[in-house]
Parts: sequence; structure tokens; C-alpha cells
Amino acid sequence: MSARGHSVFRPVAVAGDVAVCALALYLSFRLRTRVSIPGTETLLPLEKVRFTLGNLVLFVAAQGVSLSLFGLYGARERFRDPRARRLVPAVLLQLVILSSIYFLALAQPYAFPRSVLVLYIALDLALLAPWRAALDRLFPQPQRRAAMVGAGPAAALVAEAIRRHPWTGVQIVGAIGPSGDTPGLAHLGEIDALAEIASRDRIDDLILTPEGPSWRDRLAPELPSDLRSEILVWPSPFETMIGRLRFRIVGDVPLLEAKIRPIEGLGAAVKRAFDVGLAALLLVPLGPVLAVAALFVAGTSRGGVFYRQKRVGKDGRVFDLWKLRTMRPGAEIETGAVLAAPDDARVTVVGRLLRAARVDEIPQLANVLCGDMSLVGPRPERPEFTERFSESVAGWRLRNAVRPGLTGLAQISGDYASEPEIKLRYDLAYLNNWSLGLDLSILLRTLPVILTRRGI
Repeated sequence: MSARGHSVFRPVAVAGDVAVCALALYLSFRLRTRVSIPGTETLLPLEKVRFTLGNLVLFVAAQGVSLSLFGLYGARERFRDPRARRLVPAVLLQLVILSSIYFLALAQPYAFPRSVLVLYIALDLALLAPWRAALDRLFPQPQRRAAMVGAGPAAALVAEAIRRHPWTGVQIVGAIGPSGDTPGLAHLGEIDALAEIASRDRIDDLILTPEGPSWRDRLAPELPSDLRSEILVWPSPFETMIGRLRFRIVGDVPLLEAKIRPIEGLGAAVKRAFDVGLAALLLVPLGPVLAVAALFVAGTSRGGVFYRQKRVGKDGRVFDLWKLRTMRPGAEIETGAVLAAPDDARVTVVGRLLRAARVDEIPQLANVLCGDMSLVGPRPERPEFTERFSESVAGWRLRNAVRPGLTGLAQISGDYASEPEIKLRYDLAYLNNWSLGLDLSILLRTLPVILTRRGI
């Protein structure tokens, strides 16, 4: 889909979704006043009918927020999972939003009929499904041809990561650079003929990758977090083309300003206050959920209910991370520290369900309150893996400049099996672009990840 096609897709999608919402709400009232619905005693009295503009606006807004949160207005993101896997949770979230507004937030003499709301949700899903299927045929998945520029491990890593995610619509057609240096990719030609190759092979995207770690990458982990010196970088002409960079003008020379500890001072205090307040608030509704889950763990397998594991936190300090136990006791006695796999045989039946709903992570709210973790930040790794990645991935220890998080940019954007090199780039992007608004955005975008079970 071209940029023009995507600009047309959104207003068409919104207009159709609004029409579906209005029709579903209208039919819900019509059916309740004319047809006996199982589970109801009588037809809905006419004085209970409130098909008003105010109600319609609330329903349209709730539907729009839900569909948007689950990526159903994204040109590519809506193809990431099967349609039902996004549509069903989005409609259920709409039910939660509308129920909260009508039955909890609004204090008024008129109570919105619950039967109408339930009927509306069923009709909305039934109408959205064919409409969204037609929309996907009308605006199919965008396809782009891409070529790797550069050679070596970095080019192969990026190409393989893109191939694993066909929902992006990006097809890697080959590599431009030294012949034979990137196994698995067709050699399109030398870099000197870049423009000619791009035109000949109809390349939409040129993906530039370094051939190996630069001396600047190797230097980064050696810089202490309390370094008093400012770090200024003479950028290449290409680096000056990248947006949202911090420049320091020294005389008439533009230098890039690099920050080792980007979240500090007032920003760090605001982030900490936000973490404590929201974590304490979340414990109120999640406490009963945790108690029920703990009973299931205790009743279905031998061993303790909670599991304590060493993780690396801010400034490399090791702390105890708490989780509900989801594996059988002694799962790593024979293997030692091993990264969990999506279909890990060590996980119990109940544990698999708890992991799917992320319920096993609830005890980490205590880690947040104690100051070991934040709600949002790089996920904490075990000391064994931190040591391994620090040796193999340049700049890995830079993640330790802030408290690790319950969720992070890598968790909502990448996948469970994303390579450490890819996760690191998400983490560094978060560190150098942090704001309270970004934390809120990541927390909201975590909900669809949980409900669609992506990355589990």
C-alpha cells in the first residue's frame, strides 16, 4: 500500500467502523423492544430507549479507542496476528470501557440497559468481522522490496529478523556490497552501483547496516555512568540526516550530544513517584487475582507458590525478582540457567495459563514498590545472561543506567525470540527518548500484547 493508499485507508476504516457501531446500537434497541431475548423477562419498555447522540458518541469513542489500541488502524500492524486475535479482545475491551462509564462512573437517574449493552457487543463483533475482512481485501497488506546495504553478521541478523515477520510486508531481495560476505542473501551488486541497482531491482527500502562494531560501540560500555565529561560526536553527513538528534553548536561546528544517564534529576523523581503511585493502585484490583492464582499453583503442583530469582538491576546491582512459580520444582538442576522457550516442557499446565495472562508477573509490583524495578524500562536479565550478552553485544551494560521494568519498548515492539542485539536497540531508544508520556504509551500498548498473547 502506498502512502497515499494508507492515507485513504484510515478515513475509510473509521467511517465504516462508525457506521457499524451506530447500526449495532440501533439494532440492539430495536431487537430489545420487539423480540424476546433469552435471559430477559420482558421486552424493553420504550421509556428505556435512549438512542441519543450522547450515547452514540460514547459508543463510537469506546470502539475507536479499542480498535486503535489493538493496531487495527495500522497499515501493517493489523496483519501481525490473525484478525480474530485482535478483533475479539478489542470488542471485549470496549465492553469494559462502556461498563465502567455507564455502571461505575456515571451517577444518573437513567441506567443504560445492560441487556442492550450485551446485545450491542455481540452485534458489533458480528458486523465488524465481515466489514474488516472486506476492508483487508480493499486495502491489502502493503508490500515493499528491500535490499541490505553492507555485509556481514549485522546484515544477516536484520534480514533474518525481517523474514520472521511477514506481516511487515517487507521482502528482502538481496544485499548490496562485497560478494559472498552475507550468506543466505542474493548478491545484487557493489555499493558503487547503489543507485543503478535500486532502480533496476525496483527497491523501495535500502537498509544500511555496519559491517562490524565500530570503535565507538566498543567504547560505550567502558564509560562510567558518573563520568563528568560531556560526550560530543562529530557526525557523519548521513547521521545529520536522522531526525530528533541533540546537537551542541561549538563555534560553527555541529556536534552530536550523547547522554549516558538520560533519566536523572526531576525526571527520575517524577518517574519514581509515578511508579509507586500506580503500582500501589494496581495492587488493589490485582490482589484477589494473585490470591486465586496462588491457590491454583499450590493445589496443582509440589513446591512453593512464589519463586525468587536473581536479576541484574540498576547500576549492575543484583536483586531478587519475585514471580508466581510456573515451572516444576528443580527445573534447572540438570541444565543450569537456560532461557525459557515458548513451548518449554518445564512449565506446568497451570503455569502456562498464568504466563499467557502475565499473572505470574504480578508479584513484581512489590519489586517496584521496593525500588528494585520500575513499571517501564528494560527487562531485567539474570546475571549469567548479562555476563554472556555483555561480552557478545556491544553496549549491553548501558541498559543498567535505569531501573529495569515490568514492561518496556522491546516487549511491546519485538517478540519473545528477538535477538539481544535487537532488544538492546529498543532499550537504548527508550533511554534516550524517555518521557512520562512515553511510559504511559508503553503501559497502554502492553494491554494488547497480553490479550493477544504475543511474545509468550
